[in-house]
Amino acid sequence: MLIIHGLYRFRPKRVEFRNDYCVRCKMPRRAVRIRTFNAWHIFWIPLLPLGFWKRWYCTACRKPPHEFPGTRRAFKWIGLFLLLIFTALFWLMPSDPEFPAWVMWLLRFVTPIGAVLTVLHLMKSPKDPRLQDELAKVPPAADATCPFCGTQLLMLASQTSCPNCHVVRV
Repeated sequence: MLIIHGLYRFRPKRVEFRNDYCVRCKMPRRAVRIRTFNAWHIFWIPLLPLGFWKRWYCTACRKPPHEFPGTRRAFKWIGLFLLLIFTALFWLMPSDPEFPAWVMWLLRFVTPIGAVLTVLHLMKSPKDPRLQDELAKVPPAADATCPFCGTQLLMLASQTSCPNCHVVRV
């Protein structure tokens, strides 16, 4: 039975902005924090209210700025290790008369080829940049006007905010 379910995000509102490093764009970008009211739904009927949630988004790619877009290098090394283990197991496993022999021979040759291709991929792919190092290079936001409505930002105590759209500079 097919059950269609998911998450509704009601009333998105910008609440904060800052300069940030986007891992997906691979450069410093403006990030915006969006507050939404989330509700879980089944067959497009909201059933379970989950409350208010806040998330950061890059203004250029519209994705979370610290979310890595691909497979991390550590997981690739784990995959290589598992391929080497399966290669050894398939070659050391005795033949079973009930199991098709062609499948066993296929597995015996495919897993080492996969391991070699994984090693070649790991050798040519660059190392993942450290997020802390990239964030240290990004200067803090020093805008005097709101980037969304163009109103002069209001500086009160330790908080700088827009009096028109109520977004806060972080």
